[in-house]
Amino acid sequence: MDFVPVAFSVVLVVLAIVLSVVGVQVILTLAEFRTTLKKINSTIEDVDRRIEMFVSPLQSIASASTAFQTGAKFLEVFVNIMQKKNGKSK
Repeated sequence: MDFVPVAFSVVLVVLAIVLSVVGVQVILTLAEFRTTLKKINSTIEDVDRRIEMFVSPLQSIASASTAFQTGAKFLEVFVNIMQKKNGKSK
């Protein structure tokens, strides 16, 4: 028997085993990566909820402040109009 076919067969078997081990390691790494991504997603959602809890009252305060400013401006315009009418009627 020649040496070349035997060596080729041995190399082929070793290569198949190495590629199988590498394939299993890739699958395990991808599974771990998927778990990590789920945890990151959960953390980001939790942070988003907490930020929303903090920002929501601030938005309400800003909205109330804007409404107050609009009301004050309306009152100012109304008083100016009334003063002009009172000035014309005298």
